[in-house]
Amino acid sequence: MIERIKNLLKLNRKETAQNVYAKIDEMFDTLGVDELCVQIGEDLLPYSEEICNKICDLRKKVKDKTGLIIPAVRILDNFDLQENEYQIMLRNKSMFDGYTVPKEEYASNEIARNLEQICMDNIETVLTNEMVEKYIEFVQRNNGWLVWYIARLIPTTGIKVILADLIRNGKSINDITYIFEKICEQATKSRDIYTIPDAHKIAENLKLELI
Repeated sequence: MIERIKNLLKLNRKETAQNVYAKIDEMFDTLGVDELCVQIGEDLLPYSEEICNKICDLRKKVKDKTGLIIPAVRILDNFDLQENEYQIMLRNKSMFDGYTVPKEEYASNEIARNLEQICMDNIETVLTNEMVEKYIEFVQRNNGWLVWYIARLIPTTGIKVILADLIRNGKSINDITYIFEKICEQATKSRDIYTIPDAHKIAENLKLELI
């Protein structure tokens, strides 16, 4: 009988430990935040589908114009907001808090317009290192040697600075392989065995070359 109780206690301790580790795993799964989020009040909820469609159109328009892939935008209801109020959040920080006319097309157009402006004004935050890695992976599929050579000269953070500077100044990075070729040329020109090439200077030179 005593032995049976001991076994039950061991089992309970084991199950408790497993539960603890399971909860830890669940906590890790919840790490991270939404890159972009639009919170809308109760009065704007009927227009949520149109807002979503307009944001999808915006992401395609921005990609075609600049080459920037805007991250997925989460649309959430927030019943603490006032009538016709909405907020645009960037990494859980409120970047815009305003009111809109409660009409489907007007509201969706206004929200999309302000979202685009926020993305352009905060390009360094919107363009994450993970996104830059995806651009690098794309170029690597077309020209592995080019990526290998650039990686010896400029870190990912430097490439991010260059791409962000170009987009901010109205230059498209849609032809990303060509952009990387130009980065390679500029980095080679300013190469110094003791220092990393200045990313901002490379971007300045590229802006003069790109149409």
